[in-house]
Amino acid sequence: MSDDERQGLAFKVYITVPGLDEATVIGALCDDDEEDADNFKVETLVGQSTQAVIRHHRAGNHGEDVNSKLLLVFDSDDLEERGALLVSLDEYHGFDDGVRYAPEDANNYISSLSIANEDWYTMRQDVPEEKTEAAPVEWFALYDVLPKERRAEFDAALLAMNKGVQDVGADEPDEEGDPDELPRFYKAARAEGSDVGRISDGHPAYAEEHGVDAARFAVVDGGYKAEGALIVQVEPERDSFRCKGEVAGEVLRWIFVNLMTWDEAKEFAGRQ
Repeated sequence: MSDDERQGLAFKVYITVPGLDEATVIGALCDDDEEDADNFKVETLVGQSTQAVIRHHRAGNHGEDVNSKLLLVFDSDDLEERGALLVSLDEYHGFDDGVRYAPEDANNYISSLSIANEDWYTMRQDVPEEKTEAAPVEWFALYDVLPKERRAEFDAALLAMNKGVQDVGADEPDEEGDPDELPRFYKAARAEGSDVGRISDGHPAYAEEHGVDAARFAVVDGGYKAEGALIVQVEPERDSFRCKGEVAGEVLRWIFVNLMTWDEAKEFAGRQ
C-alpha cells in the first residue's frame, strides 16, 4: 500500500473503561472537528485488557479502510492526566509498543505516524523531564545487590534497563548510548543484602522517601547476566519473575502505561 493510500485510512479507537462514550472520546480527540472525526471508528470493549484489545484488533477484518498497525485505547476516564494509549503493532524493535498522550496529541501523533511524518524511535525518546500520570520518568527503583566492587556491572545494567529496546533493530541507533539522551525510567538504589524478601519489606518506606513506585521495582543481582533482571511486585500481592534481554527494561513501563497487566507481563517474560 502506498503512502498516499495510507493517508486515507481510518483509525480504530477502543473504549475499555465504563463511563466513557463515543461522543466524549471523539470530542476529546477532535475538538468538534466533524471532518477529523470521520478518521476514527470507535468500538467499546469494556473490561478488556489492552492485550485482549490487540488480539481483537489483529483478528479483525479491517479491509483497506482501517489502519491495521496503529490504534488508540481509552482505558481511563481521566482524559486530562492519563489520556489515551497510542499502540503501534510490530514496531521496528520487534514488539508491540505503546505510549500515552493527551487525546488531542494522540490524534496528531497517530496521524503523523501513519504518513511517516513522525517515527516511533523518536517518539519513544520524547518524554517529559519529570514523572506524570502518562510517563513513569525516574519512577522505578533498580536495586543494586551486587558486591560493591562490581559497581561497573550495575552501572551498565542501569543504562541497559533505561535504554530497553530503543536501539534494537534501529536503522541508525545511538551507538554511544549517551545516558542524557535516554528516557530515565529507573533510579539506582543500593540494597543492604541480597534477600528480595527483606528488600520488599523495606521498599514501601524507601519509595516514600525517594519518590519512586511503592508497588514494583527491579533488581540487578548475580543472576542478571544469565537469567535477566528480577522484576518484583510488592502489592497488591507479592510476586516476581525474571526477564531476559533488552526488553526487560520495558516491562515495568508497559505495565505503567497499561499496555500489559502484571500477569500478562509475567507470561510475556517467560517467552523471552
